[in-house]
Amino acid sequence: MSLTSSETMSYQTSKVAALFLVKFDSKSGYKMVWSKTSSNISLDGLEYKALPSGVHEFETATVYLTHEWNGKLYYGLACFRQLDLNENEETNRDLVRMYSIGILLEPIKGKFWKPNEFGTVGWEHFDAVQETLLEFLKDEDLLRLDTLYQNLTGNGLLDLPKPNSPHALNTMLRHPLGKLSVALSAMGPLTFPIYKAALVRKRLLIFNHSSQGSGMIQEPCDRDPELCGAMAYIISLLSVIPKDVNVEPLDQHELYSQPLYNVGLQDMNTKYLEHYPGFIASTSDEILKYQKNLYDYAIVMPSTDAETCKLVASDKLDLPIRATFNDYTKFLKVYKQLPNEGENATGDDTSSIRTSNSRFSTLRFDIYGESSNIKLDHEPSWWLDEATSPMSWREYIWLAFAWFASAGTTNRATTENAFSENVEAEETRESMQKQLEQLTIIVSHFHKLTKKWFYLIDEIVCETVEDRANDLVSRVTLELTHQDIVDMELDPYSSEDIEFVREFVILYWDTVVENVEIGLGFQGLCC
Repeated sequence: MSLTSSETMSYQTSKVAALFLVKFDSKSGYKMVWSKTSSNISLDGLEYKALPSGVHEFETATVYLTHEWNGKLYYGLACFRQLDLNENEETNRDLVRMYSIGILLEPIKGKFWKPNEFGTVGWEHFDAVQETLLEFLKDEDLLRLDTLYQNLTGNGLLDLPKPNSPHALNTMLRHPLGKLSVALSAMGPLTFPIYKAALVRKRLLIFNHSSQGSGMIQEPCDRDPELCGAMAYIISLLSVIPKDVNVEPLDQHELYSQPLYNVGLQDMNTKYLEHYPGFIASTSDEILKYQKNLYDYAIVMPSTDAETCKLVASDKLDLPIRATFNDYTKFLKVYKQLPNEGENATGDDTSSIRTSNSRFSTLRFDIYGESSNIKLDHEPSWWLDEATSPMSWREYIWLAFAWFASAGTTNRATTENAFSENVEAEETRESMQKQLEQLTIIVSHFHKLTKKWFYLIDEIVCETVEDRANDLVSRVTLELTHQDIVDMELDPYSSEDIEFVREFVILYWDTVVENVEIGLGFQGLCC
């Protein structure tokens, strides 16, 4: 099943529930200067979300946010801009004006696909909000806010571009999914371990602290607030349970990971995060990294141009998690289909035998069913060298054993791959409409893999339950083989993938499965 752009990037205009203006200066700190709501929503705390720490390093920035009030979760965004009135090189912070205009959207009503709610951040109103902020900075006339509020809540909505018009398509690229290419480039092969962590509803916190030091950071870059917010949306979208997967009735929160967008220290004094198990959020408050009970995994964005994205567990901050080689090859297949693309182990496994020019590299590509020239022409070196796990002696020995025992015919290409390249989608990428469609195709590849995992495991679970029908037990032990893991397009030599499968089964089949045992064939004989 391929998602349509109408499902993934719905153009349904959301009703604006609140508009507000926030100011920051070095003397008085954060201040809500002006606000207006349609239903008396309390906006307490939004001044911190609209002006997150570190935003002063950007001349302009966009921040996605959520706000909880009366049991409802509101989504929105804030446009930030600062104006430096200093006439010399020395910066007097008293002469720097920093403002954010933010909006909150009414929650969607009726039946809808949950990710459509996650994307109602007000992207279709971005241009109007940004233009008002630019004009406001010239004279600080608050009447401009009243006018904007009337436009956003009254007849002004009729001025939005019509769907499928050139302006509308350009506007739709402001949708969080429009950042998919940049997000995948920033995460690299780590996209897959992140996707798997979200699928078993781990709490993910994206850290975008910058240590630029001097000078303004220009958007877009791989650590600006908008990208980090879009990543929260994208990861949630990729890891949602597809609508056509038939599973036992689940707790609603098991069907998706809740994007909370920007969070900070101000949320630590509330139970806000506790209300959303399996959340995905971003923060620029570095101190939260050491709150180990707050999250499960941290996605650490580069703090300088010389650094790269890292994935770490909250209890092992000094031990980055890497993608498997299997993840790496799947990621390249995904990345090559993007519009305009052209250009942890333990024990014996810690003894790596692969370097960037290892003589074993060709063998590994061949056994995994890949061509040794799969790498992209302009591929960042860190994708393979830093983000992907080296081959261990254990994996090499058994891959080589399988290779020679099968006379070179054993490889993973025999398994249908959820990420096979879509030839039709490669034919043309000229129009924005095609770009939008291509983005949704990328998302559908992840959903296809999720469905494959559900179908494979469910089939094995059903067979096991039938075989144990006469046993007086309420739950069974599920036994999986090396080949089962390969069929799931996972790496049977990866301790992370093995643990993922265990958690995946226990989370979604806990009513019938008590334990998961995974056998790796001959592994125990010599390694």
